[in-house]
This record gives sequence, structure tokens and C-alpha cells, in this order.
Amino acid sequence: MNFFEHQQKARASSRRLVVLFALAVVGIVLAIDLAVWLALEMMQSPTEAARGGGGHAGILLFTTLATLAVIGISSLVRITMLRSGGAEVARAMGATPVAADTRDPSLRRLRNVVEEIAIASSVPVPDVYVMEEEDGINAFAAGYSPTDAVVAVTRGALDRLNRDELQGVIAHEFSHILNGDMRLNIRLMGVLFGILVLGIIGRRILMHTGGGRDSKGVAAVLAAGVV
Repeated sequence: MNFFEHQQKARASSRRLVVLFALAVVGIVLAIDLAVWLALEMMQSPTEAARGGGGHAGILLFTTLATLAVIGISSLVRITMLRSGGAEVARAMGATPVAADTRDPSLRRLRNVVEEIAIASSVPVPDVYVMEEEDGINAFAAGYSPTDAVVAVTRGALDRLNRDELQGVIAHEFSHILNGDMRLNIRLMGVLFGILVLGIIGRRILMHTGGGRDSKGVAAVLAAGVV
């Protein structure tokens, strides 16, 4: 395998991911605008419909701005919650820190591997975390920069990988630290949270809209909640 060719493909995949996230936000905004427009059309009286309706541009503009505001503000809140760096992400994932003076053989081996690769790559030694309840083989690096980065591995990785295999996994995570992938991941986590908030709002609308289900207004609100 050509390392540099593989690296270019990985960077292209990252750019594609960012574009897809942006398209997802645009698609969500358009879908909500469409739902609001259909709701307004449903609530029109026959006389207004006969005159061609109209007058929705201001409402649709407000809907667009409100949707973007919900996503944007929610994303900023989430990113702000993670501003303390990788430790906050690790704790959110249920990981526990590995003490520098640990006497557990598997944890000692993990710290030694992390410290060796940090020295070899001229990166500050990141804090080390373990997800004790995870039996699968996995790992992640998180943080805004190398100075606040953490590396976390699952208990399954510690128990099932030999030292060379563990070195390969940790070296892969160090590549994320060096290439700034962690910062991008945190920002995408923020956008994803903003999208999730819209889903929560829609679910609340569906849960609490009751009674008068034959009315056009309630039907329109339910349709908006589904979107």
C-alpha cells in the first residue's frame, strides 16, 4: 500500500463528509420549508385559495432562519460543552483515565506504547483512557489540539491485541492528532447534535399534539412534526 496515496484518499473522504453534512443541513431546511408551505396551503380558506393565496414568503424566510438558528445555536452549545478538550469527550463515552503509575500490566503496556509513539512523533504525551465496559476492539483520539488530546481504547483491544497490534492501533490514533481530524470531529459532533435537536422538537410535537385531529390546522402541525 502506498502510504501517501492512502493519506490523500482519507483527506478526500473527510472533505466529502463535510460536504455531505452541509447538504444534510440544506436538505433539512428545505424539507421544513416545504412542510410549512404545505401547512399554510392546507389552512387557507377556499376564498384565499381561489385568489391564488400567496403571502407566504415572509413566513418561509422566518422558518428558514429559525431552522438554521436552532441547528447553529445547538451546535455551538454542544461544541462549547466540549471546549475542555478530549477529556470531556472521553468521559462522555464512559472512559476512565489510566494513571501514570498504574500497576495493571495491560494498562502499563498501553501507557508505554502511547508514550513511545508520542516521543517518536514529537507530540506531547496525551492523556490515556480506557473504556472498561467495551469488549470490542476499538479506539479513538479526541481534543482540539495535540496539547489537550486524549487517546482512548476499549478493554477488548487491551485483552485481545498483542503489543505490535496495539502499537498499530495507537499509531493510527496519533495520525488523527497530527492531522487535525479531532477538531473536525468535534465540530461535526456539534452539527449532528443540532440536527438531533430538530428531531427531538419534531418528536415532542407529535407527542403533545392531540385532539381535533380532523382540523386542518392540527393536521398541518402533525405534518410539520413528522418532517
